[in-house]
Amino acid sequence: MTKFNGVTVIQRGNRPSPIIPAKLDFYNYIAGELSNPFQVCSVHIFPNTAFGTASPYVNGTPGNTDYGLVSGTTTNMLFHNYKRNESGDRVGFDANVSACAEEGTYAGDLRYSASSIFKEEVGHFSVVLQPSGVYFPVSAGGINGWSPRYNNSASATGGYIDIWTIVHTEGSRAQIYVNTFNMDTANAFAVTEPLEVTTTNKLVQRYVQLGSKKRLQIQTEIVVDNEPIKADLRNLMETGSLVSNPEISITKLNESPVLTARVQTTGTGDVGGFTSEGVSMDTQGTISYVWDTNSITPFYDDELLGAAMGVYEVTVRYNVAGETIVSPRFKLIAR
Repeated sequence: MTKFNGVTVIQRGNRPSPIIPAKLDFYNYIAGELSNPFQVCSVHIFPNTAFGTASPYVNGTPGNTDYGLVSGTTTNMLFHNYKRNESGDRVGFDANVSACAEEGTYAGDLRYSASSIFKEEVGHFSVVLQPSGVYFPVSAGGINGWSPRYNNSASATGGYIDIWTIVHTEGSRAQIYVNTFNMDTANAFAVTEPLEVTTTNKLVQRYVQLGSKKRLQIQTEIVVDNEPIKADLRNLMETGSLVSNPEISITKLNESPVLTARVQTTGTGDVGGFTSEGVSMDTQGTISYVWDTNSITPFYDDELLGAAMGVYEVTVRYNVAGETIVSPRFKLIAR
């Protein structure tokens, strides 16, 4: 689990559950670089009934203008961007990336933003599948106003697909991208005694070339110490499903007496230290963070960083079974 604008959500790879908001991410690459497409038209959610393919839900009529796209007769959950007037009222839908919602608009209650597609950074988009959310059809905003609305149809355990309709460049034809995810109860379990866990962490990288933009990876290993827990449940817990709310802290270490000895380069709000911004976690509990060595600056203006080249200290913090774990301080050298 992780946080999205301070609200706990489960990413698609961390075994989302029907009872907690599920966050579905989409990364758009062009020539190997994260890039914004011209338009993010829509995101549809359907049951996975054809082994991960979209064939039951796609227009298959050759020559039709919507051939290869999601059929216009579908009524399943649909995410859109809003078109708003000068007063900020919804007046329809807008597929342009500029109309994407920002993370700060998400408050955990999607009755008013269920149809939004969030843009987190260049090329990175997401939707949040809300247990109590309602979703508007294409006809919304017209003569029928903002009704009828569809309830969350992915509220039961099982396999689903999410279909993203994208226009890469102005004037080009829309195309679809199909992804899969499962809703299950892996994050809901019961045991007969409080969980006792032992965690260890390891920073994969030891050196980063100055001038590079590198994804730092901190592996997390969990051992469940309770003896009575069955092996299958123990194995599930130890794959990373217990880890939530990962954060990272990066500190520059200086030996020169004319520089600040420990320069904090990350933080949240006006407090230097840990941050969850830009931090992600995969299905195995590996925490990652893209570190741009071209833009290393002190979090506090009155601290002296010195040269960007040097030794840094990387620490992660996360929650496991009601505990807050702070990893050892790992050394990282920018050279």
